[in-house]
Amino acid sequence: MTKIEGKALLARNVVSDRGTVIGRLIDLSMETRSGKITMLVVKPSNEIDARMFKTNEYGEIYVPFNAVKAIKDVIIINESGLPRA
Repeated sequence: MTKIEGKALLARNVVSDRGTVIGRLIDLSMETRSGKITMLVVKPSNEIDARMFKTNEYGEIYVPFNAVKAIKDVIIINESGLPRA
């Protein structure tokens, strides 16, 4: 597995495997002991209704890292892996 610095991921678009632009990655949540990423924090795009998903108090969407399918120029996630509100 290729290692990528977290700051290199910030500001990448997050797109579902169905082609929906979920938003832009703005932060990462990590386990303190292992350093593994557990959650992506995504600023929602205007294409979606963020209220349908689990969000924080700022309306940002939480995406579990296990929903990530690929990381390239964009981050591709399994849409069915998104927690719903």
